[in-house]
Order: sequence, then C-alpha cells, then structure tokens
Amino acid sequence: MSQTIDYPYCVFNFAEWNPVQEQCLPYFCQDKNLVVSASVAAGKTAIAEAIMGYELSFPSAKAVYVCPLKALSAEKYNEWKKHETFGEFQILILDSDHEVSPEELEKARLIIATVESMNIRCRRNESWIRKVRVLVFDEAHLFDHEKRGSCSESLMMDLTENNRECRLICLSGTLSNTREIALWCNRINGKPTPFIASNWRPTRLIKLVEPINELAQQFQFVEKKIKASRYEKVLIFVHSKRIGEMLKKHLRDSGIRCAFYSSDLDVGQREELLKKFRSGNTPLDVLIATSSLSQGVSL
Repeated sequence: MSQTIDYPYCVFNFAEWNPVQEQCLPYFCQDKNLVVSASVAAGKTAIAEAIMGYELSFPSAKAVYVCPLKALSAEKYNEWKKHETFGEFQILILDSDHEVSPEELEKARLIIATVESMNIRCRRNESWIRKVRVLVFDEAHLFDHEKRGSCSESLMMDLTENNRECRLICLSGTLSNTREIALWCNRINGKPTPFIASNWRPTRLIKLVEPINELAQQFQFVEKKIKASRYEKVLIFVHSKRIGEMLKKHLRDSGIRCAFYSSDLDVGQREELLKKFRSGNTPLDVLIATSSLSQGVSL
C-alpha cells in the first residue's frame, strides 16, 4: 500500500492508504469528479480530505463539504479546526443554527454546509460560489431521498450552472447506482467522472434479526442485550422521539444510565452528549438516538 506521508497536500493520522483509498489515489489531484460507494468506516472522509487539501493549496480557492445533518457539520468543524492541514484556513458552518454574513463567506476557505443551506446560496448565485474548486457531497444517496432528493439535485445543478470549474465528489455507504450518478455528474459540469464501488470494510459485520411485536418485550430485549454487553458503548436507533423517550425511561428505571439524542436538543446539548458518549471517562455508555444521528457521525 502507498504511504500517506508521501501525499503533500494533507496530513493524516494513519500511515497507509487502505484498498478503497488506494483506488481513489490517482484521482486526488486530477481535474475530475469522483463518485465513491464504500462501506461504513472504509475511509471516505480521508478521500474527501485529500482532495480538499489539494484544491485548497491554490491561493484563494474554496472547498465546500455538504452533509445532511447538523450533528455531522459540528463534528467536522470541531475536527478540522484542530487539523494540521485545515486548521490554518478560516472554516465556517453554514446551516440554520449559524448566522453567516456574505463577508464571512467571502473570506472563508472551507465551508461546511447542510444540503438546504447550500441549496439556497446556490440558487442565489452568490459571488463566493464561483471561487469553489471542489464540492464534496457526503451521503450522496440523498439524491434518491423522497423529501430531500430534489433539493440535493437542485444544489448540484445550480452550482455547476454558475461554476463549471468546480469538481464534484460524491461519497456514500449505500449508493447502489454509482455509475448512473457518475454519468449525471459528468453531464452537469462536463468533467470526466470515474466511479468506485467497493464492498471492502475494515471490520467484520455481524447481523442479528429478532422479530418481536410487543413494545414492552422489545424494551426488555434491548435491556437484556445491554446488560449482557457489560455496559460497553451501546448505540440504539429508534424510529420516533416518542419511542426514544419511552425507552430511555424504561432503561433508567432498570438501572441503566443512558441519554436520548434527538433534534429537540440545541447545538450545545447535542455536542455535549456526543462528547460524553465518546469519552471513556464518563458514565454515559448507552445512547438512544433518532435518525438525526444516523448518517456520517463518527462514534
């Protein structure tokens, strides 16, 4: 495998490219789009970082990282502010929780945006958009989302209509039509668009399916699994806030320390909860969450 230390445009905390990253390596510094579909934890963020690092090496160039959730935006912002490569640039979050002036956007080099916020700016054709050399669209399977798909497509088309020089980097862990997305990207900005679809993953995935109808029995099953895990880190996804609150109460009544993550929490509360869950020095080992935490956030 090639060594990451040999790549001059971005610093990484690992020594070698993995098989997925190695396939993408030839395209990092080429004027091409790229579509990548690879498993969770296959290193897609490092691919984005490598390409953004190269494009930001050009004076006054901007890079935009589009992601679907505010939690992911906050995570990337906090991570990249301390990054050896990106920390030297002015970084902004563009979402409904942060007020950003046109002057700040003009000065920023790396912009982390939610789909809807970036779509509005592209529709307005703001002047700073013409300085963007690369747009990374994380969780690109959103193009097929029932509610957010049209907004995602509109963003890409408005951007490329006014800035055909911008590279499009689409990343996903569940994209089934990689070739089709690549052809579409090629059509909207005219750049060659290689695509990579890989099933490689760094760890073995174990699946267990238990059909349980009664809600009370589901809660008891979850409680049993948590206690059997000896309170290692456990992440539980629920379909609604109501179920999440009910499960939290059940687990706490059973003596299990847990918390519930949902969009009802403000930015500071969400970040504090994730910080406690990631830490090995806090009693928060069980986190219940809605889909607001389901895409891209590293735990």
